[in-house]
Amino acid sequence: MIYIILLIFLYSFYEYRNIKIKQLKNHDFNIKTIKNKRIVFVSDIQYDFGNFFFLKGMMRKVVRMINSQNPDIVVFGGDFIHHTSKYVFDYLKDINAEKIGVLGNHDYRDLENTINGCEKANIRLLINENYQTQGLNFIGLDDLKKGSPKLPAINHDDYNILLVHEPDDFENYDFNYQFGLAGHLHAGLITFFGIFAPVLPSKLGQKYRYALVNVNGRFVYVSSGLGGFAFILPIRFFARPEIVVIDI
Repeated sequence: MIYIILLIFLYSFYEYRNIKIKQLKNHDFNIKTIKNKRIVFVSDIQYDFGNFFFLKGMMRKVVRMINSQNPDIVVFGGDFIHHTSKYVFDYLKDINAEKIGVLGNHDYRDLENTINGCEKANIRLLINENYQTQGLNFIGLDDLKKGSPKLPAINHDDYNILLVHEPDDFENYDFNYQFGLAGHLHAGLITFFGIFAPVLPSKLGQKYRYALVNVNGRFVYVSSGLGGFAFILPIRFFARPEIVVIDI
């Protein structure tokens, strides 16, 4: 029995570092309009644990993987940090694409420095606002728990992409968006073989745990994210971290 526990423990450390590329296309969102754009979506970087350590090797790997996808635009789904923004933005500035993002609940732990870090890394933060670029209209909302999300005025004829950090927030909006993106739940981080997450910070149970979800006839994608910690350890179990590549 002790050997099984040890194997599970070792595998969990391995999985945390084994980032996958998740590919999505128009048909996954049931969209017919073609824009010939590539969006890379990443959320929940959270590679710092206070001032104790920062996973610099993982951060370098993430930047390399993102750049290798040749994105037109990189979208961040919030939680750039776990506790502090001391290092992460030094790496994000090396991403070779236009960058936008929203805030997550953890970002409020060091909000001023997170906002300043995004500015230095050329990441445009969307806090209850629209941003039109490359024929797309991104609608970014403030964090559901720590912020004050409010839908800005929108043009229903635009190619609207809704960005939130916490997927529970999708329940509050019913308008003409093409698709939505969120993170926050880490696919459960520690799961029962990817089927069920015993601990999930959502009022809606397992509904938004991971992947594509149909919300009032529109599809949203909830990413497993990149980092985070379970029991203060950098581990995951059947909740593999990912970088999402969306060709639309």
